[in-house]
Amino acid sequence: MTFQCVGRRLKVGALGLVVSFALSGAGFARECKSDPVVAEGQPAVSRDLGAYPNSLFAWRKAVAEKVGGEFNSWRYADARSVDCNQIDTKNGKRWVCKRKALPCKDTLSTVLSGEKLQKFECKSESVSSYGRREKTEAEAIEQSKWAWRIDVRKRYGEAWAKWDSATAADHDCRKIGDKFQCIGVGTPCKDK
Repeated sequence: MTFQCVGRRLKVGALGLVVSFALSGAGFARECKSDPVVAEGQPAVSRDLGAYPNSLFAWRKAVAEKVGGEFNSWRYADARSVDCNQIDTKNGKRWVCKRKALPCKDTLSTVLSGEKLQKFECKSESVSSYGRREKTEAEAIEQSKWAWRIDVRKRYGEAWAKWDSATAADHDCRKIGDKFQCIGVGTPCKDK
């Protein structure tokens, strides 16, 4: 084992301790906004593969513009709701989804943000990918991350396809029938 490998393991271990303390009851003060943010996505033919993710992107953008990007993680938001309806448009019937939630600061991103800004080079746009449907939400989340890595690798190359290095990484899951399906979204970054 090389000294460089040992050094990396020590850094990861130290980072784990910092994150564990930050997320523990003693060190964790969750910061949420008191006013909900409501956003409606663009109409789409498909509810699940069009309107639903469109509303996620619209909500994240609205939160970033209103209160800052460190609050735009859907999975950390409180009082979340998604309402989808079919509407009539000039192009026929379309699905529209509206999201409402209290934005909360993503603690893990806050802990790591300074390090990421100094150590990583990041793309300007996020990438989103759907994973395949799975029996459990945990498996579906892993599938969305796997799909994201494949899509990033195709666009930018292997060095960019690391979920743990992505900024503003988020996932959103929903139950479809008896399975879960998740979308992963994040901005690809790589070591400088």
